[in-house]
Amino acid sequence: MTATIDVAFTLEELAHARLAGVTAVMIDVVRASTTIVTALAHGARAVVPVASPEEAIARIREWPAGRALLGGERGGAPPPGFDCGNSPAEYTPERVRDRTVVFTTTNGTRALLALAGARTVAVGGFVNARALVERLARIPGGILLACAGELGRFCLEDATCAGRLVEALRAARPGARLTDAARAAGHLARHYGDDLGAMLADATWAGLLRAQGRGADLPLCVARDVYDVVPVVGDGGLVAAGRD
Repeated sequence: MTATIDVAFTLEELAHARLAGVTAVMIDVVRASTTIVTALAHGARAVVPVASPEEAIARIREWPAGRALLGGERGGAPPPGFDCGNSPAEYTPERVRDRTVVFTTTNGTRALLALAGARTVAVGGFVNARALVERLARIPGGILLACAGELGRFCLEDATCAGRLVEALRAARPGARLTDAARAAGHLARHYGDDLGAMLADATWAGLLRAQGRGADLPLCVARDVYDVVPVVGDGGLVAAGRD
């Protein structure tokens, strides 16, 4: 059977997705995907996605003092009492090396938890696209690129990233069948090409982050192929592929 490459543009679409036997990739470019990749690239042991700030605070008690961090956001800002927000710039080697990050965000971690029925769950963004495609090219079966979106709405940056991955996967797996959603994402990626600054200028959520004073994160989120780390779900949460 021909493998399929599909894209879900919002979290709500995942309710109708067939996940069994599929490799699923969560994409939340601004900012959860970028932050997760950065944390693991800088030496975090794992990133544990949870549904709420309350659950994160409860779960951190599972680690000895100093061995875990609370990270994440609600409405773009760190919840009260958290060690870090959702800025990739905060997850420096000095802060995260050999520690576990208990992580919750408005959209990204919800999407990760919704993908639990997939055979393999990975995290992708612009920052690790090349490494991700190289890994996906070696895995048989269908691929679902799942955009986290923003509170159930389409996000331009997630869809553009999904489209770039579709275009790369078309070359890496020429026999794969593209769904209509995958073709649409590819068209969007080709529209912006290498001008990701123009894409961010058009993106609603990127504009809201700028208005919050968090615009410095945006160039970090569209930096291409900075890391060769591919986060995958393992026994202890998200780990760098090869460490699980």
